[in-house]
Amino acid sequence: MNPLWLALACAHTPETPMIDLTKAPTVSAAPSYTPPVPTEHTLSNGARVWIHEQPGLPLVSLRLTIPGGSAVDPAGAPGTSSMTDAMLTRGAGERNATAFATEVERLALGLGTDTLSTATMVSLDAHTERLEAGLDLLRDMLLKPQFAADDLQRLKEIQIGELTEASDDAKTIAGWTMDRLYFGEGHPLAHPTEGSIASVKEMEVADLRASWEQRYGPDNATFVVAGDVSVDTILPQLESRFGGWATADRTRTSIPAPPVHEGDRRFFFVDKPGTSQTALRVMMPAPTMDDDASEGAELGAIVLGGTFTSRLNQLLREEKGYTYGARSSYVGKREFGYLMASTNVQGEVSAPALVDLLAELKRYENGITQDELPKAQGAWQTRAVASMESRASIASNFGGLAIENLPVNTFGTQLIAAKTADVDAVNLGIAASNLENGIVIVVGDLEKVRTEIEKMVPASWELVHTDH
Repeated sequence: MNPLWLALACAHTPETPMIDLTKAPTVSAAPSYTPPVPTEHTLSNGARVWIHEQPGLPLVSLRLTIPGGSAVDPAGAPGTSSMTDAMLTRGAGERNATAFATEVERLALGLGTDTLSTATMVSLDAHTERLEAGLDLLRDMLLKPQFAADDLQRLKEIQIGELTEASDDAKTIAGWTMDRLYFGEGHPLAHPTEGSIASVKEMEVADLRASWEQRYGPDNATFVVAGDVSVDTILPQLESRFGGWATADRTRTSIPAPPVHEGDRRFFFVDKPGTSQTALRVMMPAPTMDDDASEGAELGAIVLGGTFTSRLNQLLREEKGYTYGARSSYVGKREFGYLMASTNVQGEVSAPALVDLLAELKRYENGITQDELPKAQGAWQTRAVASMESRASIASNFGGLAIENLPVNTFGTQLIAAKTADVDAVNLGIAASNLENGIVIVVGDLEKVRTEIEKMVPASWELVHTDH
């Protein structure tokens, strides 16, 4: 043995202090944090520009938000907005799809689109030295997309393949079905953003061009720029490329609130033969984003299922061993809000897991305790800090504010509201989430799980089918 190792092994070490495992550790106060606030500007055509100067690394992230999203898909043609957005990088200006992709790769850019329910977010990430070349490509894809028929056909084949694969996943099916049932047939948010296999097959170039003309313009659009830039340089660069972008009579998408769900017809099965896991989903109403109770609802959702030590995870994973994880999340919109609880369990424990999930959601209606509040507030702030760790995340976060037409200082006001909330405020937010007005969906191999679920959770269960 090495003499040094022997000496270390024989050396006296202080006795390790005993830890009392019967007592919960003390939760330290979260360190002080102030979110950034971009400066606000406007191009000559009315497009908003938010700029966060972050010198240091020579990197820049830009996000452009365009109102609309999948909510404005034509009736009977879900996925039109998503397919249109995807085509923007498949040939634009003088470059065909191959040449455009080659130039993006040569410049080492991140350039793409993300279709959301009520907006599209266009992203550009670049080295400072290649930002202007990236802005030229961004201008071409926004103002001069080619929409070549051959490129559309290739994209359709890719999209159909992805939808076929997704339709074999119980978790994805649960999400699609929940949106359809919770919002109701014909609601702008009731269909998948990606569309369906049938709708994608039917899309033509004219459909995509019409979608682009309807949605793309400076009206209600917002450029968010974060990184190694200055207002004095980036504003002229944006103005020279996008100041002449023609305006049109475009308005923000109006989204109606979902129907009120009550009575016994709130429990639904979706059959997925052969799957070993069962997806359990529950969606309930919650405060709107403008409601004073919204921050309370957010903190309550963290206690319920927003951390590894949350109520749902402790019960369903740690105590019962039904799942690898269970979670909940609050979403607040101007017209409505909702609370989603979800988990995926092995088929043989589907029934008891659903019983325990529903019981925990019922207990949640009674509110949280004083001991749970500091942990939720600390988790809220930790998320806020983590979401601002990079230029890209900063740009995306403020892009999210722009989509909802919220003030640029919203993150700061939300943080103050969360830090100063008391238990009564949280419980007021929780009070809006009533299980009696929620939708329950079970996706699994019904031949194996249905009988036991119907026995343990007596309700007017209804079998529904997906359209994918």
